[in-house]
Amino acid sequence: MRVAPFGGTGVSFGGGRFLVTVDERAALEAAVEHLRTAGFASGDDTFQRLLSETGSEWVAQDLRVGDVKKSWKQSFIAWAAEDTVLEFFRPFWRPVTPSLVVACARASDAGSELVIYPHDSIKGGSDRGDSRRLVQGALQSLKERFSAAGQLVSFERMRGIKNDGSPASQKVVRDLLGWR
Repeated sequence: MRVAPFGGTGVSFGGGRFLVTVDERAALEAAVEHLRTAGFASGDDTFQRLLSETGSEWVAQDLRVGDVKKSWKQSFIAWAAEDTVLEFFRPFWRPVTPSLVVACARASDAGSELVIYPHDSIKGGSDRGDSRRLVQGALQSLKERFSAAGQLVSFERMRGIKNDGSPASQKVVRDLLGWR
C-alpha cells in the first residue's frame, strides 16, 4: 500500500478504547471488519492461540499493513521523487509505514471493552505514522456504527498504551508475535 503526498497532517492519536453493550466477540468482529475496510490484512489464528495459552481473558486479532522487506527500497524511491513532479504519480508515492494493529476485547460490566492500538515497525523505512491515520478512519467509522445502533457506552482516544497485559500493549506484541 502506498500513501499519496499531502496525505493528511495534524495530530494523529494512537488508538482507541470503546465500552460497548455487545459481547466481546461481536465487538472484535466489528473492529476487524472496519480495520480491513481501512486497508489492513488479518493475521491467522496464531495470536489468539498464543494468547489463550497464557490464560488471558481477552479475545484478539492482529492485522497488518505495509511490508518491512520492501519498505526501505520503496522509501528511497519516494525520497528521490519527493519535491518533484514525480511525487504526484502513484508509482512514486511512499509506502505506508509497516504496522501491526491489535484489536482486542474482553467482557466488562457494561458489556465489552474493545481496544484498538497500532504498532509501527522500527524496521520499516518510513516513520510518518500513516497507519495511525488509517486506524483513525477505522475508529471513527466504528464509533459511528456503535452510536447508530445505540451500543456505544463510551469512547476514548489513546495516545499511548500501558504494558498492563492487554494484548494491544507493546510487551505482549513483542513477546508473543516478535513484532519490532
